[in-house]
Amino acid sequence: MLLKPITPALALFCLATLTLAAQAQSQPQSQSQAQAVAKSDAECRLSKNGEVIYNDDCTVKEKASEGRETFTVKFDNGKIFRFSGPNRQNLRIEDDFANTSNVLFEDKGSKGVFSWNDGNSTYKLAIKTGPSSSGGNDSSSGGGLVLGPPVPDLQYLVGKSPASSALGFVIRGTKYVSETQSPQGTLTYMLDKKRCVAFLSANNIYKAITFADDSKCQR
Repeated sequence: MLLKPITPALALFCLATLTLAAQAQSQPQSQSQAQAVAKSDAECRLSKNGEVIYNDDCTVKEKASEGRETFTVKFDNGKIFRFSGPNRQNLRIEDDFANTSNVLFEDKGSKGVFSWNDGNSTYKLAIKTGPSSSGGNDSSSGGGLVLGPPVPDLQYLVGKSPASSALGFVIRGTKYVSETQSPQGTLTYMLDKKRCVAFLSANNIYKAITFADDSKCQR
């Protein structure tokens, strides 16, 4: 006798459960679409078998999105190089060099060096970054503030408060160096895993975390 009254309620409960489950599945997907993009003016030096074949201005754009990292380098003469992979230690070069072996990337703070071999020649592309403008949702870093490319493994701290990140810095061994004030907020320089990193915060929230020149972290 109780089955008929219970059945509509059970159906509503199941519908609500399915709706909540669908919402839970869609939320991580929307979060995974978040990305960090930075574009910088730079100086590029490309050598082939030790001979310099380009030494002039260029632009470099770094994009970290959905577990993939991509560097796009454009020379003033229109030549474009694109390096992409799951992380900086596992990159491949696309376009004209699509069939080459993995690219070796050396991170030297404000300078990055890509090296690869196409089976006939060995190439080395050294990039020294200068003034940059961050893209994506990082509009707070505009107004002439010089920032480098974002630090991929620290982007999870963007949007969090410095106080809540303090314990994580202790565990990582990240060391405070100095800080300065700018119209965009407080710029704090820290030494993280032998890298000089700039933390831009405003209203007690990290707005950007980017690579900085090594000279900024000299005590």
